[in-house]
Amino acid sequence: MGTVPSSDARFRKLYEEHYADIRSYCLRRLPVEAANDAAAEIFIVAWRKLDKVPEGAAARLWLFGVARNVVAHQHRSRSQVKRLRSKLAQTADRNVNAAPAESIVVRRSEDQAVLEAVDRMKSDDRELIRLKMWEELSHAEIGEVFGISAHAVDMRLQRAGKKLARMLSAKKGVRPQANPEGGEL
Repeated sequence: MGTVPSSDARFRKLYEEHYADIRSYCLRRLPVEAANDAAAEIFIVAWRKLDKVPEGAAARLWLFGVARNVVAHQHRSRSQVKRLRSKLAQTADRNVNAAPAESIVVRRSEDQAVLEAVDRMKSDDRELIRLKMWEELSHAEIGEVFGISAHAVDMRLQRAGKKLARMLSAKKGVRPQANPEGGEL
């Protein structure tokens, strides 16, 4: 007969197993200062709702769902933008690189064009692509984060991919061509 772990032990395990993934998720969507704040907020929510956090691998997806909401809230907050601007002005004097993480990693202009096109997409499409490509979640896992079926994720990702391809070809001045097998090239 096993013992039930205390709330402290369960939270500590949840934090240790998933903090790196959740912080990375935030860093890919927010400046460093805001990402750290968001990661902390996500685990505050997890602590407060610990009895609702699923067990095992499902806990990671539950945390991604919370992260999605926290990040969205930060993007909507005008006071957050003002606070970040003042922090950026202060850190510029200290010669701190305030560039977004992806601009440091991405060196090729084609990759930068893709990132810019993704940034212009609707928030749900953008998030679907990021969860698939950056977080490497399966369609079923993305469905859990969004609260939809894996099939719905598949359909939405197909549509988002087509929109992205159209945006990229429009930027290059290339019109999509008919594919003899159907669809567009």
